[in-house]
Amino acid sequence: MIAIYQEMQRCKCNGLKGVIGTILSTEGSTYQKAGAKCFISEDGLLTGLLSGGCVEGDLKEYVHEIIATGFPRIVHYDFQDEGDIVWGLGLGCNGKMNIFLEPYLPDQNCGKPTIIDTFFSAVQMKPVHRITIVDSLDTSLLGTTWLVDPASKDIPDIRFNEILHDYLVKRHTKKNGLSFIGGNLNLLVFYEYTTPPPHLIIYGAGPDAMPLVRMAKLLHWQITVLDYRTSFASKQNFPDADDIIVYPAGKVPEITINQNSYIILMTHNFIQDQMILEDVLKMDPAYLGVLGPRKRTDELIRTSQLLSGNPKLYQIHTPIGLDLGSKTPEEIALSILAEIMVTYRGGTASRLTEVKGDTSFCLQKEREAILNQ
Repeated sequence: MIAIYQEMQRCKCNGLKGVIGTILSTEGSTYQKAGAKCFISEDGLLTGLLSGGCVEGDLKEYVHEIIATGFPRIVHYDFQDEGDIVWGLGLGCNGKMNIFLEPYLPDQNCGKPTIIDTFFSAVQMKPVHRITIVDSLDTSLLGTTWLVDPASKDIPDIRFNEILHDYLVKRHTKKNGLSFIGGNLNLLVFYEYTTPPPHLIIYGAGPDAMPLVRMAKLLHWQITVLDYRTSFASKQNFPDADDIIVYPAGKVPEITINQNSYIILMTHNFIQDQMILEDVLKMDPAYLGVLGPRKRTDELIRTSQLLSGNPKLYQIHTPIGLDLGSKTPEEIALSILAEIMVTYRGGTASRLTEVKGDTSFCLQKEREAILNQ
């Protein structure tokens, strides 16, 4: 979402238009699921992927038509037809998807570009529900959007009572999906729940933090680096960091976190790590990891009156990272980000060949049986 938002701002500054693509629904095996987005600018740049390359080239063919007409549309792709010459030759998918293409026309005075800008800007900071009419016999309603704060207890100001009632029933599911509104409306509505991108907060600007920041930025995460050493915490060392905070030694800087904040302690200073750990345990980050062996973290806790017996100690990940056999700083950074990704996306960290229902695991077992004969 950050990359798309930045690309949209580039287009806005340069007087360019574009098209936003959003997956509405999928069936079978697909690269992305409902809610995934891409953006295609008027000058042909693609930001974000909806597939492994299967549909993006074709989507570009719709850009000028949608910009010219100003009307959104739904396009359908079916990769399951074995007789389909275009899509059936090993392009990495075996499913169906419906994609909503909506114009981004920042030079127009109507409200839709403003709402789109507001949506992409707001989701950088807080969860947002977006409700969009994606199909209607009345073409003037296509692309009509409402933005709702899911944390607000106020009744959303939604034009149609039928949509309002349907949304109030489904708002707590926090899932992206389509809903048909019948009666006199006969509308197809897409409910979209979006949360801020992960905010990676790294205490410690040593050399081992550098590959961590580089890799996290490839994931389009927000990154804050904090250190008491001015020679370490610099833009020269961390050009990809969004914020660099230098604080006095022996102090703990004040930070603001949200539900997608992931904190790593790696100052390599025992007293500094201890003070920071005492402070951040008062917060509620999505992830809290302490670099180093478990014995060191146990000592941090044992020698602190504020940490010993703290009911939130179970939140600490130590040692941090998944067991990938990592040895180099880059490999260790990969293992740390992999563990955070499990927390963020709700994965299992299992091999995909071992995930229940994956036919490749069955094929692997068959191969093993043949080899053992």
